[in-house]
Amino acid sequence: ASAKSASPTARPYGGLAMEERVAARRARFIEAGVELFGTQGFRGATVRGVCAAAGLTDRYFYESFPTLEALLAAVYTSLREGFATRLTQESFSSEGWRGDAAAIERQVTAAYELWFDTVRDPRFARILLVEVLGVSPQMDALYEESARAMAALTVAPLATTDPTLKLSRARRELLGRALVGAALQVAKMWMTGGYRLPRRD
Repeated sequence: ASAKSASPTARPYGGLAMEERVAARRARFIEAGVELFGTQGFRGATVRGVCAAAGLTDRYFYESFPTLEALLAAVYTSLREGFATRLTQESFSSEGWRGDAAAIERQVTAAYELWFDTVRDPRFARILLVEVLGVSPQMDALYEESARAMAALTVAPLATTDPTLKLSRARRELLGRALVGAALQVAKMWMTGGYRLPRRD
C-alpha cells in the first residue's frame, strides 16, 4: 500500500532522487546567474534569459526561486561562501597566526593574493562589488551581513595570537572592517580600471 501511495515524482529518475534533481537544477540556475549577472548585470537580466542560459524552463526556475532577486541573493551567497572557504583552507590554515610578525605578514599577504586572484574574474567582481548594491533593503542587509562576517573571519585568529598583538573585541571589529573595506575598495578600483594595474601593485 505504501508503494502505491508514493508520489511518482519522488521516485529515482535517471539514477537521481527528486531532491537531487531539484538541487542540480538549482545549481544550474546559480551558474547561469553568475554568467548573466556578471556580464549583463542584474538589472539587465530576465527570468527568461536565466532559463535560456541554464537550459531549463521557468517552471523549474520558480521551483527554486520566487524572484530574480532571490537568485541574485543565492548567487552572491554562493560566491561569498566559496571565497570564505578558500580563505580558511588556503590561507589562514596554512601556517597559523601564532608567532612573529613575519609569519603574520605572510598570512595577510597570502589572504590578499587569494582575494585579488578571485576578483580577477570580472563576473565575480561585478556581482560582489556592484550588482548587489542598492537593489533592495533585503539585499543591502545581506551585503552588510556579509561584510560583518568577512571582517570577523579576517581578524578571528588575532584573539589567540601573540600577546603583543592583543586587541580588545571592539578594536578587532574595527580592524576587520578596515581590512575588508580596503580590499573591497581597491578591488573595485582595479575592476573599473580594466585591471590595468599589475596585481602585485
